[in-house]
Amino acid sequence: MTALLEIISDQIAPTLGLKSGRISVTLRSPLENQSNRLYDVWAGDRHWIAKEYIKPEELESAPRREHKTLCLLAPLDIAPQPVFYEPAVGPIVIYEYMEGQMWDRRHASPADLQKLAEVWLKLNAAPADWASRGHERSLHIIEQELQQGIQNYLDWAKQMFEPATTAAEMCLEILASRHAVIQELSAYPSVPCFGRGDPRFANVIQRPNGQLGLVDWEDSGLRDPAKEAADIVSHPNQEDLLSWDEWQVFIAPYLAAHSKIDPRVGVRLQRYLAIFPIFWLMIIIRRGIQLASANRLAGWMSNGIPANLRLQRYLARALAWPKMDYKDTLETLREIEFFPEC
Repeated sequence: MTALLEIISDQIAPTLGLKSGRISVTLRSPLENQSNRLYDVWAGDRHWIAKEYIKPEELESAPRREHKTLCLLAPLDIAPQPVFYEPAVGPIVIYEYMEGQMWDRRHASPADLQKLAEVWLKLNAAPADWASRGHERSLHIIEQELQQGIQNYLDWAKQMFEPATTAAEMCLEILASRHAVIQELSAYPSVPCFGRGDPRFANVIQRPNGQLGLVDWEDSGLRDPAKEAADIVSHPNQEDLLSWDEWQVFIAPYLAAHSKIDPRVGVRLQRYLAIFPIFWLMIIIRRGIQLASANRLAGWMSNGIPANLRLQRYLARALAWPKMDYKDTLETLREIEFFPEC
C-alpha cells in the first residue's frame, strides 16, 4: 500500500493536477476469484480506482489490454474513463470510479437482459485490433489440456477420495464424446469481434441513470462472438440464475445482429455450449484439488452455492446437451461426489 501511495503521489498526482498530500488510498475488499488488487483513490470529492496487476504471467499484457480498451470505449460511455497508465511506472491502471450497483448474483429481469444485449452489441462493434486473452489457443490445445486435467483429477481421486472416480470417469467420457464437436467448431470460419473475455455479472454495473456499465477489461479483445455468448450464459457467476428460456431476451437480439455478417454464429454457439460446461468443470476441479492439498475444503462455496452442487450442475449441463433443459439430468446426479464434504 505504501509503495502504491508513493507511486500515485510522485508519478500520477502531477498528471491529475493534484498535490500529493490531498490523496488517500484504501484497499478494496477482494471479490471471489479476483486476480488483482483494487484501491479506492480519493482527492477531495474526486474518486478513482487504481488497479494493480499481480499475476506474474500477465504483468505486461493485462494492464496494456485494460488501458487500450478503456481508451477505445471512452466515447461510448459503457466503461470507466481512463486516467493513467505508464508501463515504466508499474502494472497499474487508474480509471474513474463508475457509480452504481454491481449486479453480481442478480436475477436479471427481461428489461435488464435487453439492456445487456444493447451494451454488448455496442462493445462488439468497437474497432479493436488485438486479441482477447487466450484467443490464440486452438480448441485442439484446449481439448488436450482438458484431457490431461481430468486424467490428473482421476489419478488424484483414486489416491485421495475414491467416490470421486465416478465423476472423473464421467467427465472423461463426455470429453471423448465432444471430439467431433471440437473438430466441427475448428472447421467453421468466424467473424471475430471485440469481446470482454470475462463476462461475469459481477462486472456489470447498474448505474444511477438506469443505464448499464461494464468494468474489468483486462481480458478483452477480439474473439468469436459465439464463444462470447456461450461464456456469458455458462459463467459460474450466473449460470444458475437464469433458464435458457429466460436468456433468450439476450440471445435473440445478439444472434440476430451477428447473423447478418456471420451466418453460422448460432450453430457455433450451440457447439460451444457443449464444451463450456467441461471447461468450467475443470477450472473448479483444479481449485478443489488445491484446496484439498491445503486442507481447506471445509465450507467451500463456488459463486454462492456449495462447490459440489456447482460441479453437479455443470456435469448435468454437459450430459443433457444438446438439450438446454438439464433439470431432470441434475436430479440423477445428486449422489455424485466430486470432493468430500468437510
